[in-house]
Amino acid sequence: MKGLNWRIFTVVSSIVFAVYLLMPSVLKFGFGKTVSAAPKADDPWYYHVLPSQTLKLGLDLQGGLHLVLGIDFDEVARNGAAKLKTQITDLAEHEKISGITAEVTKKNEVEVHFETEDQWKQLDKVITRDMGTMVDFGAQTKNTALLMMSATQVEQVHTQAIEQSLETLRNRIDEFGIAEPIIQRQGEDKILVQFPGVQDTGRLRDIISRTAKLSFQIVRAGPDVSGEVPFSQLEAWVAEYEKASKTKPDPSQPMSLYVRKLNEFLESKLPKGSEILFQKHTNVNTREVTYQPYLLAKDALVTGEDLEDAYNTYDPQTNDPKVDFKLTPTGATRFDKATGDNVGRLMAIVLDNNVHSAPRIKQRISGGRAQIEMGSLPGVSLMDRHEDAKDTALVLRSGALPARLLFLEERVIGPSLGADAIRAGSQSFAVGLAAVFLFLSFYYRLSGVVATGALILNALFVLAMMAAFEGTLTLPGLAGLTLSLGMAVDANVLIFEHMREEILHGKSVSSAIAEGFTRSWSAILDGNLTTIIASLVLISFGYGPIRGFAVTTLIGLTCSMYTAVFCTRVVFDAFVVARNRKTLSI
Repeated sequence: MKGLNWRIFTVVSSIVFAVYLLMPSVLKFGFGKTVSAAPKADDPWYYHVLPSQTLKLGLDLQGGLHLVLGIDFDEVARNGAAKLKTQITDLAEHEKISGITAEVTKKNEVEVHFETEDQWKQLDKVITRDMGTMVDFGAQTKNTALLMMSATQVEQVHTQAIEQSLETLRNRIDEFGIAEPIIQRQGEDKILVQFPGVQDTGRLRDIISRTAKLSFQIVRAGPDVSGEVPFSQLEAWVAEYEKASKTKPDPSQPMSLYVRKLNEFLESKLPKGSEILFQKHTNVNTREVTYQPYLLAKDALVTGEDLEDAYNTYDPQTNDPKVDFKLTPTGATRFDKATGDNVGRLMAIVLDNNVHSAPRIKQRISGGRAQIEMGSLPGVSLMDRHEDAKDTALVLRSGALPARLLFLEERVIGPSLGADAIRAGSQSFAVGLAAVFLFLSFYYRLSGVVATGALILNALFVLAMMAAFEGTLTLPGLAGLTLSLGMAVDANVLIFEHMREEILHGKSVSSAIAEGFTRSWSAILDGNLTTIIASLVLISFGYGPIRGFAVTTLIGLTCSMYTAVFCTRVVFDAFVVARNRKTLSI
C-alpha cells in the first residue's frame, strides 16, 4: 500500500524515541540511580548517551513543603516613602539648595521643610523635572510641603516588591541546594513556593523568612554609652510603651512589628532623626531572654544595597564563626568617609531590625571590607553557630527581601503519603487498563487488542513528552492522564462502530477500514478540540493542581489523536489491508 512503509517507520521511530526519553526517569525511579547532565567516568556507557531530562514527581507524590507567602505591603510603602525622602534630599544636595530637610510621616508621606520660599521654588522645579511621574504634591504651608508617591509609582513599587521577592527567593533556594523547587507568582500579590522531597523544614523556613536587611547606623544612646539621652530614659520610654500597649518582645515572633509600633508611639519624644532598636541577650544560667534598647540614627552609613559579596569564615584562634563581606566601590567610598567622620563613636551593625553588635569605630575603615562576629550563645553548639553564620552569609549574598514575608498557608506532606498515592494511582491505573482491555477484547475481539495497544502507546508518549519538557507529574496530572486515555477509548469506539456499519452494509474489509477512519474523524476532532480549548483556558487562568491537570490532559489528548487515528490505522493497514484479508475480527 502506498506510503505504508513510511508510516510504519514513523510509528516505530516515535516509540523508540519515547523510550529513549523515558529511560532516565526509569533508571532514576526504578533502580535508584539518577542520570545527571554530567555523568561520572565510572557510570555505565549508556549514561553518557541518555538525555538529562527526567520526569519529576510533584509534591503530592513524593512529599515536601508547600507554602503560600504574602508580602507586608505596609512595610513596602514605608520603605518607598523612605526612599523618596532620600531622593529628595540627594536632589537638594546635588543642586546645592541649602536649608532643606525631610522626614517621613505616619501616613508614609514626606514632609519637606525649607527656610525660604525661594528654596522651595528651586527644589519644586528640580523635583518636577526629575521625578514628575513619581511624586504627587499635597498641602503646603509657610515652611513645609507635603509630598507622596503617585498612584503609578505605588503600583510600580508593589510590582517591583513581588518581582524582587521572587528573584531573592530563587537565589536563596539555589544556594541552599534544593533540587527542582517551584517558586512562582500566585494571583496579584502572593507567592507559591513548593519544595518536593524536603522534610526538614525548620532551617529552610527560617532562610525564607529572613528579610536580610543589613545596615550600619551610628549609636546616639545605649547601655554604657554617654549619648544624647541617658540609658535609663530609653528604658523608661520602652516601659511606658509596654504599659500602654500591654505588649512585650516575643522571642518566637519577628521584632519588626513591635519596633515599628514602639517608634510610632514615642515619635514625639525621640530626638529628631533617630529610632530605637534592640539587642537580644540570653542569660547563660537562666536562659532568660532580655532586650537592650539602643537609640540609633535613622540614616544608615551603608546598607545591604551596598553589599557586593558575603561569605562565612571563622577565627583561626578561637574557631568562632564570623561573616566577612565586601562592599561595592560606591559603598566602600561611603563607608570610608562615614567611619572617618565618626571615629570614637559606636556603630551598630543592624540585621533585620536587630542590633547584632555595636563596636566602637577606632579608625577609618578603608578598602570596603568588614565583618560580623557571630559570637557565642548559651546552649548553642559550635556546629550550629557555624551553620547560622553560613545561613547569614547566604541570605546577605542572595539579596534582601523588600519587606517581611507573611506565611499565609503552610503544609508539610510526608513521603509516606506520596508513596501511598503512587501505589494507589498505579494500582487504579493498572486495574482500569485491565478492565478496558478485557472489555475491548471481548466486544471488539482482535481490533480491541489493537485499541488497547494504542492506549499503552498513548500513556508512553504522554510520559515521554512530560519528561522531555521536565514536567512534574502530580495526582491531578494522573487524573488528566486517565481522562485522556478515556478520550482515546472513545475515539477507538467511534472508529470501530463505523467499521461495523460498513461491513454490515456489504463493504469490503479495506473499504470498511478506510470509511471507518474517515467518517469518525470529524466526531473525534470535535470531541477532542472542545476539551483542548477547555484545557487551554485552565492553563491560562488556573494555578497549581488545576494547571497540572490541564497540561497533562492537553498533552494526553494530542497523543490520543495520534495513537487512535494514526497508529491504529497503520496496524490495520499493515496486517489486514496489505495482506488482502477478507475478514476482520471486530
